[in-house]
Amino acid sequence: MSSSLKLRLVLIPLIAGVILTQRLIDPAVAELHKGEKHGSFIGLSNEFILGPMLGLQQAVAGALWVRADEFFHEGDYDAILPIVRMVTWLDPHQLDVYITGAWHLAYNFTDSNERSDRRYIPASQKLLEEGAENNPDVYDIFFELGWQNHDKIKNYERANHWYQVATTKKASDQVTRELNQPVPMFVWHQLAHSFERQGKVDQAIGVWRKCVEMSTRKLEEGKNPNDYTTKNTRDSERHNLELTLKRKFSRFVHEIDWEVDSKLRPKVDPETGEPTPRDPYLYTRGPKIGQPRPPATADPWDTAFEAFPSFREPKKLQIKGRFVVGDGARVTIRLHDADWREKQLREFTFDIDQDQTIMQDQHSVRAGEWGRDIDMSRDPKMYSFSRDAYYLVFEFNPRSTSPFIQDKFGWSGEGMTDKKYLWVDRSKDPPLRMLRKVYKLSRDQIFRAKPITERDVVPNEEYARVVGEGSSAKG
Repeated sequence: MSSSLKLRLVLIPLIAGVILTQRLIDPAVAELHKGEKHGSFIGLSNEFILGPMLGLQQAVAGALWVRADEFFHEGDYDAILPIVRMVTWLDPHQLDVYITGAWHLAYNFTDSNERSDRRYIPASQKLLEEGAENNPDVYDIFFELGWQNHDKIKNYERANHWYQVATTKKASDQVTRELNQPVPMFVWHQLAHSFERQGKVDQAIGVWRKCVEMSTRKLEEGKNPNDYTTKNTRDSERHNLELTLKRKFSRFVHEIDWEVDSKLRPKVDPETGEPTPRDPYLYTRGPKIGQPRPPATADPWDTAFEAFPSFREPKKLQIKGRFVVGDGARVTIRLHDADWREKQLREFTFDIDQDQTIMQDQHSVRAGEWGRDIDMSRDPKMYSFSRDAYYLVFEFNPRSTSPFIQDKFGWSGEGMTDKKYLWVDRSKDPPLRMLRKVYKLSRDQIFRAKPITERDVVPNEEYARVVGEGSSAKG
């Protein structure tokens, strides 16, 4: 018998005695410290320390993660972060810890009005990147990187990159747990959506065609040709392919009357998106009856975009705005330190700059008007306003809006214009036409010592240069 094995046999009864004794005294200790504010590791007994020493890292990691779940349900979010770090150290192959921890960082830290603390997003991204490095063969974390960039950050180029990487990985067999299965089809679906969000419509159409082919092949080669789940997936892929083709035709060839189209339910040419019969895109009244309508985005639509901010009280922002667009379009509102930049961390840390301020919100347009009150006075830790200068940004990005709004403007704002605030970001391919009005404010203005005027508006070129937006240009 080896000396190492003898040592472990001796330690086992000793450890059992320690655990038993700890459990006997825990109730008394808890009563003694009742009402005190404890750190993250209170309630973690000695087995959490002794376990790793005995080669039980995975078991201890699992137990710690159970404890983290308790903190989560108690709303003690700060206590979860060090546990996430410990678990990933002990067991770097627990995918759920990376994914849940990153989601927690990006979504769960909020102000009193449920606005996310965006200072934690770089840490969330880096945690996922670390998880991807430690688990390079499985798709899950790569997909989460894509989803967070798609849903939270709205960086569709970066989302597209991670989705593409995810499609090259494998998924685990649910029965054998072997890493030998293709990625779920929703990974391919999100890849198609990310192409569309970039205005790369032909690439999106290509992915939808590939999805239909893969699902059809799975039905033909599978043991159950009537598999409901796969048939339902294929039908949804066909629907998305047809809808994208039809929208492309309507926006760039001839406008389709969607109300008539929904009643006639015509077929669509699988290559061009042209509906048959052709009635849906013909003039039905006026001097051009029977002639095709021009493309939906042919004539630039003047949006008359405007925003008027003021601080009615210190840290209490009031906004009123106009926007000639369909109801439901959302304007992004962003207030941040003048020296703020989107960070890319080299190493994971959840220590953030507590003096940094960044607030982001949105508001929907109703009957050509929008605006809201934003109270930042109740969250001094999140909005410290410790700098001397800030940018207040009002922005509409057509790539992030709903399809029915895009039906007016196109995927990249092709049919949208504005006399004052149109900004064309030519660093993107294809170029992105968006609306943006930017104020540069002082701390005194935020604390209502000085009023905000139109003299505080800065050119879009200046703001793009400051935040490192690439080779953007007005046009």
